[in-house]
Amino acid sequence: MDTCLKDISRRTFVKTSSTALLGTIALGATGCSLPKAAKELADSVPAEGAWVRTTCAPNCTGACGMKAFVKDGEIKTIIQAADYPYEHYNPRGCLKGISINTLVHGPDRMTSPLIRDAQTGEMVEADWDTALSTAAEKLNAIMDKYGPDSVGVIWQVQGTGHVQKGSLIRLANQLGWSAIGGYEMNGDLPMFWPETFGCQSEELESYAWEDSRYTMIFGSNVMVTRLPDAHFLNFSREAGGKVVCFDPNYSATCEKASEWVRLAPATDAAFALAVCKLLIDDDLYDKDFVKTYTDLPILIDTKTGKRILAADVEGLSRPTDIPEYREVYIAFDSDKKTFVPTNPLRLDDTTSFSLEGEYVVPMKDGSLVKARPSFALLRDMLQTYTPEYASEICAIPQETIQRIATECATIKPMSIIYGGSAFQWHHGDLKGRALALISALSGNIGHAGAGISTYVGQYKTRFSTASWFIPENAKRASAPFHYIVNGRTETMSASFPKGGIKALVIGWGNPFEQHNVANHLRQARESGELECVICCDYQHTLTVDYSDVALAGASWYEKTELVTTPLHPWVQIMQKMVEPPGIARPEIWIFKELAKHIDPALASQWPEFSADESEAAAEDVLRMLLEKGGDTINHLSVEDLKAGPGKLAHKNPGDKKIPFYEQIHGREPFPTISRPNDLAKTAKFVKSGRIEFYKDEDRFIELGEQLPVYKPPFEDTEYAVDPLVREKYPFMYLTRNSLFRIHSTYANSPFMLELQDGEPKVFLNPNDADEKGLQQGDVVEVFNSRGSITGRLVLDPGIYPRQCVFEMGWWSRYTNGDSYNSLIYPWINPIHEIYYISSVWSPNMAWNECVCDVRHSDSQLSNALLPDTLQTNGTRGGDRS
Repeated sequence: MDTCLKDISRRTFVKTSSTALLGTIALGATGCSLPKAAKELADSVPAEGAWVRTTCAPNCTGACGMKAFVKDGEIKTIIQAADYPYEHYNPRGCLKGISINTLVHGPDRMTSPLIRDAQTGEMVEADWDTALSTAAEKLNAIMDKYGPDSVGVIWQVQGTGHVQKGSLIRLANQLGWSAIGGYEMNGDLPMFWPETFGCQSEELESYAWEDSRYTMIFGSNVMVTRLPDAHFLNFSREAGGKVVCFDPNYSATCEKASEWVRLAPATDAAFALAVCKLLIDDDLYDKDFVKTYTDLPILIDTKTGKRILAADVEGLSRPTDIPEYREVYIAFDSDKKTFVPTNPLRLDDTTSFSLEGEYVVPMKDGSLVKARPSFALLRDMLQTYTPEYASEICAIPQETIQRIATECATIKPMSIIYGGSAFQWHHGDLKGRALALISALSGNIGHAGAGISTYVGQYKTRFSTASWFIPENAKRASAPFHYIVNGRTETMSASFPKGGIKALVIGWGNPFEQHNVANHLRQARESGELECVICCDYQHTLTVDYSDVALAGASWYEKTELVTTPLHPWVQIMQKMVEPPGIARPEIWIFKELAKHIDPALASQWPEFSADESEAAAEDVLRMLLEKGGDTINHLSVEDLKAGPGKLAHKNPGDKKIPFYEQIHGREPFPTISRPNDLAKTAKFVKSGRIEFYKDEDRFIELGEQLPVYKPPFEDTEYAVDPLVREKYPFMYLTRNSLFRIHSTYANSPFMLELQDGEPKVFLNPNDADEKGLQQGDVVEVFNSRGSITGRLVLDPGIYPRQCVFEMGWWSRYTNGDSYNSLIYPWINPIHEIYYISSVWSPNMAWNECVCDVRHSDSQLSNALLPDTLQTNGTRGGDRS
C-alpha cells in the first residue's frame, strides 16, 4: 500500500479507506444511515485478526487508552479501551484519536529516509546507511566548527514517550547538544508556578474536578481542549457544585458552565486582585493558612524593599545546617512580642506571627530598620483594586465581583483552572500570581478538590528518567528558543551558544510550520544562517522539506513506548500492532544508529540490537525505567502495563493525589520536586520554603512586581516598540485551539478537514466586521508588520469586540503557504530571565501578545476538500506535537 500512497487523491483515499474506518464511521448505501454503536461494530468485526490495546498520545494531555483491530498488517478499527479501574475515566477518547489510521496509512506518511539532492535541491529517498552517514557528516562539521552546543535539539512533549523520545535526549546528553525546552518554546510554561510555589507545576488530576464545589475557569476551553476529561466538570455540577467560566469569548465551556463572566481580555489579574481585596477587607481570608504556609508574615525593609535576613538582626543568626538554597528571614511573634527567625526547613505552626504593624528592627551593624510584614504591604497595594476600579478595567459589574469573592471564599473546596489563553501573555505570570493569591487567602491549597491548576503541555516528568535520559559522563546543555530570534540580552541568565544555534535536530514536531515565528526559521534556513536541519517524523511535514536529512520514524501504533500525563494518574504503554511502512523505523533504533555514525565510541553506551530487535530493546528500556523510576512508578511492571493501565503512587491518603499535601499536612517546605532537576536547583526560587507572593529579587523591585499587580497588555511589548500600532493595528490576535486538531496533528486528516468545510476561518464580532465593511463568508487577510494569514470570515457575536480569532494548527498548504504564526513575536519578559532552568524558569512564548488588523482579500483559499490540495507536491505543514 505504501508504494502508491503519494499518487492518490482524497476521493480515492476516502474510497479505499472506508473499510479501514468501519469501526469509526458507518456508511450506508446512500451515506445517510446512522452510525452503529461502537460496541456493536466491534462485535461485528470478523474473528480473524487481533485486538491490541495501546495509548493515543498527541500533545493533548489526554493519553487515552485505545484498542485497535489489526488485520492484514493494517489498522481496520479503533475504539476506546474503556479499561480504567476508576469507572468515571471510562470511556475516554475522541474522534480525532480514532481516525489516526487516516494518518498512519495516509498519503503524507514517511516510508523512507530522505536526503537533499545536491544537484537538484530536492528531497529524495535514501537507504538508512546513506541517510545516517549524511546526517552524521553534517552534524560533525557543525560541531567541529562552532562547538557541540551550537546544535539545538527540538523535541516535543516528553510525557507522550519516555523510551523512544528519550533516545534523542540521551544522544543530546552524550554530545553536549543544546536541548531547547519545548515547554517554554510552545508557550506552555506557566511562570507563576516557579515564582510562587518554586516548582514547574502541581495541578489537580482531572478526576478531582468532580470533588470541587466551586470551580473558576480562566482562559481554558475545557469542553474542547480536554474532551476526554470534560465530563468531570459536569459531575461537579451534578453533585451541587458551581462552575464559573471567565472568558471574553463565548465558548463551549461557557455554555456548559453555571455562569459565564465576560471579562475584558487580559484583565484577569485586575479581577483577581479585587477579589483578594474583598477577602481581606471582609475578613473572609484564612489567617492561619496565610501565617503558616505563605511568606506574608515575613518582615520587609520598607526602604530597600528587601526581606530582612535573620543573620543581620541583633540577637539572631542563621543556623549552620541551613543549605545554601534556603534563607532565614524574620517575623514578629505577637505572643512572644519579639522578632523571631523563620524556619525554611519545616512549616511549623506560626499562627502567632503578625500580619500587620510597623516595626523598628535593631541590626547587628547598629542601625535601626523600619519594617512591615509583606501582608501589610499587600493590603496597602490592594487599596487600588476596589470593585469600582476592577469593574471599569474588566467591564463586569461591581456586584458580580463582590458576589464571586464571597462565593469563592465560602464554598469549599474551591479550585481554579488557569488556561493557556489566559497566561500566554507577556504578563501572564502576574495573572497567575494574583489567582494563586485567591487560593491561598481562602485556604484552598493542599485539600481534595482544591487548588490552582494549569493543563497546557504534557512535559511534566512524573518519575525519574535518569537511567535512560542521562548516560554516563553526560554533557548536558540547554538553551531557550527565544534567543534564536532575539539574540542575547543584557538581562539573560540562560546559557546560549556564543555563535548561536547553527543546526537543529528535530523530533516529533514541525517548527517550520507550527512554532513561534516560523517565518524566522524559514528565513534563517534560506539565508544559510541555519546551516543544517535534521528531522525525524512519521509525517512528511514542511520541516521535512526544509531539512538536509529526514528520518522516517514510527507512529504510536508501530512501537513500544511509555506514556504519562499530568492530567491523570495512569501509566500506560504503546504496543506495536503493525509494522512501520516501507523502511521506516522506531526512534530508539534511529538515534542509536545516528550516535554510532557520529562517533563509533558512543556505541558502548547504547544497547546493541538490530532494526528487527527494536521492540525487544525498547521493552528492556521500559523495564529499566520502571525499576529505576523511583517510588511513584517502581511498583509497576511491564507485564502489569501490558494487561492495562497502572496507577502512579502518591503519598497522601485516598485514591486521588492531592497537590502539596506533604507541605500542608506534613509541614514539608515548598517546593515539590520538578523532575529531572534536583530539589536544590528549584528550591532557590522560594528560599523561605513558603508560598511566596512577595518577591525581593532586584528585578521584581525595579519593575514594581514585588507583589502581583495588574499590567495591561501590549504596553511593554507592541506599543513600546512602536506607539503608532495603537491605531494601526486595533485588533488583538488570538490563535485558539481547534476542536478538530491537537495543535496541528490531524490537520491533514480528511475527516477532520471535511468537518471544517476544508477551509480556515477568521472569527470577528459582527459589529467590528460591519465597521470594516466585511460580510459573512468573505475571504479576509489578518495582518501586521510581521506577517499575514487569510481565512473565510465567520461573524460570531460571542467574540469580544476588537478581538480577531484564528484557529491554530492549519498547515500552510491550506493557507496559501502562509503561517498563522508569522504575525507573532517571541517577546522576552525580563522577570523570566532572573533564573534559568529549562522548562521550569525560562522565557516563555506569549502567543496572545499580538496586535493586527483585518481587511478584505482577493486571494482564493485552497480548499482542502478538493483533490489537488491533498496531493503531496504542494507546500507542507506539520505539528508542534
